[in-house]
Amino acid sequence: MKVPLRWLKEFVDTGLSVSELAHRLTMAGLEAEKITVIGADWEKIYVGHVAAVAPHPDADRLVLATVDAGEHRLTVVTGAPNIAQGQMVPLALAGARLIDGHSEGQVYRTLKPSAIRGVRSEGMVCSEKELGLSQEHEGIMVLEADAPRGAPLVDWLGDTVIEFEITPNLVHDFSILGIAREAGALTDRPVSTPPGYDLDQAPPGPADLVTVEAPDLCSRYVAVVIDGIGIEASPAWMQRRLLAAGVRPINSIVDVTNYVMLEYGQPLHAFDAGALEGGRIVVRRARPEETLETLDHQRRQLDGEMLVIADAKKPVGIAGVIGGLNSEIHHGTTRIILESANFDMKTTRRTARTLKVRTDASVRFERGLDPNLARDAAARATQIILELSPGATVTAVSDIYPAPLTPRSMSLPFAEIERLLGIRYEPEQVVDVLRRLCFAPEIDGERDDAALRVVVPTWRSDVTLAADIVEEVARVIGYETLPERLPTGQTAPVQRDSVYTMQRAVRSVLTGAGGWETVTYVAISDEDLLRLDPEGEESSGLHPVTLSSLIRLRNPLQADRGVLRPTLLPSLLAVAAENLKHERGVRLFELAHVYLPTDLPTAAELPREVNVLGIVLAGLREPLSRFSAADQGELDFFDIKGMVEGLLSRLGVRGTYFQTVTAAALHPGRAAGLFAGDMQIGLLGELRPDRAQTFGIETARVAVAEIDLDAMRALAHPVPVNVAVPRFLPVEQDFAIVVADETTAGEIETALWAGAGPLASAISLFDIYRGPQIGEDRKSLAFRVTFTAPDRALTDAELSKVRDRIRRTLRNIDGELRT
Repeated sequence: MKVPLRWLKEFVDTGLSVSELAHRLTMAGLEAEKITVIGADWEKIYVGHVAAVAPHPDADRLVLATVDAGEHRLTVVTGAPNIAQGQMVPLALAGARLIDGHSEGQVYRTLKPSAIRGVRSEGMVCSEKELGLSQEHEGIMVLEADAPRGAPLVDWLGDTVIEFEITPNLVHDFSILGIAREAGALTDRPVSTPPGYDLDQAPPGPADLVTVEAPDLCSRYVAVVIDGIGIEASPAWMQRRLLAAGVRPINSIVDVTNYVMLEYGQPLHAFDAGALEGGRIVVRRARPEETLETLDHQRRQLDGEMLVIADAKKPVGIAGVIGGLNSEIHHGTTRIILESANFDMKTTRRTARTLKVRTDASVRFERGLDPNLARDAAARATQIILELSPGATVTAVSDIYPAPLTPRSMSLPFAEIERLLGIRYEPEQVVDVLRRLCFAPEIDGERDDAALRVVVPTWRSDVTLAADIVEEVARVIGYETLPERLPTGQTAPVQRDSVYTMQRAVRSVLTGAGGWETVTYVAISDEDLLRLDPEGEESSGLHPVTLSSLIRLRNPLQADRGVLRPTLLPSLLAVAAENLKHERGVRLFELAHVYLPTDLPTAAELPREVNVLGIVLAGLREPLSRFSAADQGELDFFDIKGMVEGLLSRLGVRGTYFQTVTAAALHPGRAAGLFAGDMQIGLLGELRPDRAQTFGIETARVAVAEIDLDAMRALAHPVPVNVAVPRFLPVEQDFAIVVADETTAGEIETALWAGAGPLASAISLFDIYRGPQIGEDRKSLAFRVTFTAPDRALTDAELSKVRDRIRRTLRNIDGELRT
């Protein structure tokens, strides 16, 4: 978010320099990413008054403008169509650096005196593009009439913009007002808010002006009807602020809605009231097959999960995302309905992602806004609109707010601050900090029994726990005040995760059998499941799930992947199909969770997650063999059965057996279940050819398997979970040992163990070398020896003595250390 400093100063005067303010806010958790100075290059550019405009003697499209800028009075040649006597304009003198208005991008040129069609021009009147303010280059920039003649332009238009990274939990800072509150709290300076129109004095609207048919998705809706407005360009000061904040000016009404959104963080929208059927607003879910052409001239298909703003007959906007073209503000608009509402964050996010359109409004709504902002923002926007259109009047106001949000009371032991931060702050200091944050703090009791009570304002939805209150105290006082201490106490015993240990063993077996591990998305589509069984009512795989009970995502990352997968097979088959486009055979496996519905009655429960192994084999058994495919054959049921049997043997799983089963996706007679007693823990077989073809796999045979790893882990040999962690780090040293060619590696290793003594904890061979450098009939074996002492860190002197003992021991086998 871009925050112009002049705009911010209207809310709070921190008394800090720009760099100091950016640093303080960053240290308090509001990261300032960039500081941009508008007008940093405006040397030799002044505010000038156009004293006279005369025709050019030798050019019909050029004029001679006499511009007075205090000490500088010049006649400049210009072709700007909008220049007129009496205007205040930017005047650049020779030597000024300006952006070339006729070049793409920002190409700077140094202004030099020149003769244009026989008339010498000593300066230049500037457009917005030449000053770097916008891309506008059709005419010169006209300043306000009260601009100070002769003043450096940077003093009048210059500004500093701080760009902040607003994380999802800081929606209360997503506005000029929000940044001002933070800055005011950090510097203990008062924060003021701009004036707003008193909506209470406006006549109430008719009962049917606003109807909210989906109160679960719209907690508040404020509508202000304004008559007698005129649509024109917004004033220059507003346009400059919008441009500095990264928003393109459009017209006076749209610019006001954007301006107030930046000020308060509350998105607004204005409808042309004359385009609304029945002159009313209906907030409802979209109906089947409804479409809407939005302001970006895209026809969008709506669904029943989306919230729309409609009139009596049709949708006119997508709530919280984008307005409709059929109710757009245009130059003939004279009556508007100003909307300031609060929409459900999850629905807004889902709608924006489904339609693939994200706007400044949706970005704010999907983070969760304070519904109490809606009326304040509407009042502020109404005030500005009435100032810009003096003949306009407010004719009706409607505020639908059935369940008002109120501040939350919280309490915590005062000693909790010291317990969490490791430092004690005085009660007066804590109360002062929380007062600045508008938390209305009180302390009850004394000393160790004191309790801190606060009232959290509604705009601070991120403060829900006692620890959040402590964090607020720490960040405002300053994290740098926290003491630096090394942690004390004993290290917690290290234990192996039995699930991870088993997965590592599974990976070892399957990669040894030629498999490649793949990682796929946890979400799939309904169509992916139906490929395995187009006519079935349950998903295929080890854990069949009825299609109606699949776990569906409310806000999927991809609109076409809205189901948490109950089986790994569709994902693996899709990857296998892609690999078979350039490989003759594939052996893929994946270790991941599948998501199954719970047996509990409440829908609020999370799905049941099961650790599952999925395997897919397809193509030639030996893809790199020089023999033909007919000679070597294709991977089939027995290959995948052999992999599963090898896995069972490696894990020490006993008491399992294979039994013929039927499955809709598998070939009849080539399907088996893996059972342990009466419980099925696996499914394997060959995929039906027609099912394989739906994934784009044309090979004759495709073998698949799905194994329940949680069930298998319960049957496998127990794995020791305790791990002894040495207090002192081990030391590794490499030894290159030259011996006779007939000496075995085992003999050398025995000698190393004998010479190293009890300090050696591991010895491994990693290289063998033969060559003229070490002599004929000789070889060099390189070993890595790990030394560890349980009670001390080994020194170089100790290791040097061990090395000497190893050298002496190697003489017994006619070996020597190679240097």
